Amino acid sequence: MRHSEREIKDKELIKAILDMCDVINIAFFDEEYPYNLPVNFGYEYSKDLIFYCHHAPDGYKNHLIENHPKVCVVTHKFLDHIYNSYDHSGHDYRSVMAFGDISFIPSNSDEYEKAWQRLCACNGRTLPEQIYDADFRNWIKMSKIICRPENITGKAQRRITSLDQIPLKSDSRPAANKKQNLSK
Repeated sequence: MRHSEREIKDKELIKAILDMCDVINIAFFDEEYPYNLPVNFGYEYSKDLIFYCHHAPDGYKNHLIENHPKVCVVTHKFLDHIYNSYDHSGHDYRSVMAFGDISFIPSNSDEYEKAWQRLCACNGRTLPEQIYDADFRNWIKMSKIICRPENITGKAQRRITSLDQIPLKSDSRPAANKKQNLSK
């Protein structure tokens, strides 16, 4: 990381960034090129950071998970064309990148329900009643990505040291001073 002063390693700050985000991008190993997918997610972060996501019963992603479980996870929030007094850059961001191992959660396990609970909690959804139905559990696969602390890092436009600095502040310039990028 070129700007190490922007790096975020504190677990509580990383959790606050994750709480702002709706989607993670998972990069899988593939033959010639990486395979990257955006997915909604749930997570928990105690000793390790664990992401939870759901999948169809088959598909290319499942093939990649079975053949090479090493993945990279990235999420971010970005606010462009804002006025910030600290560096006048015109944007602000928060991001988290983690490397980990992805695996399927057995559909007949308690962990399957826990994964759904975390996913729904992080996405503001209601736990589907169908998760107790065997056909549903066979139709919707759940996976987890386990990321060790040494493989997790956050980053921000400027140095972040406390939770109150995590929320992105909206553009505070008067409308007349905002530049518009109009292309024809």
